[in-house]
Amino acid sequence: MYNKLLIAIDLNDLNSAKFVVETALNITAHNPDAIYRVVTIIEPIDDSFIASFLPKNFDKSVIAEANKALHDFTQAHFPAGSKVQHIVAHGTIYEEINRIAEEKSVDLIVMLASSKPNAKGLSSNTVKVARYSNKPILILR
Repeated sequence: MYNKLLIAIDLNDLNSAKFVVETALNITAHNPDAIYRVVTIIEPIDDSFIASFLPKNFDKSVIAEANKALHDFTQAHFPAGSKVQHIVAHGTIYEEINRIAEEKSVDLIVMLASSKPNAKGLSSNTVKVARYSNKPILILR
């Protein structure tokens, strides 16, 4: 039985995020002790030219907005009383998922095969999570 799930979602695709959450809730339907660590990751802007046009502390404001959006999303899609931890990470997607999975000692990572709807195959981030993680992973389509 899974007690601690890491649920990786992309807030840019709320329908897919909802599907990931519904699947995680189904897996833990008979486990009142389940803890859901819901993570969304903000990738850094690597292009210094583009970054020079952005306001100072742009990353911090994006993270704050993502945190609010994540709280709103989980409030709408998790049953009342669910043990949900909200995590907004900043960095490379697969590295952050694997780091958080280790730090939080999760039993299962639940994520989409690709953040692009109707994509065929696995995204490079999904492949790297699977390659470098020692945690069980449920990859959804």
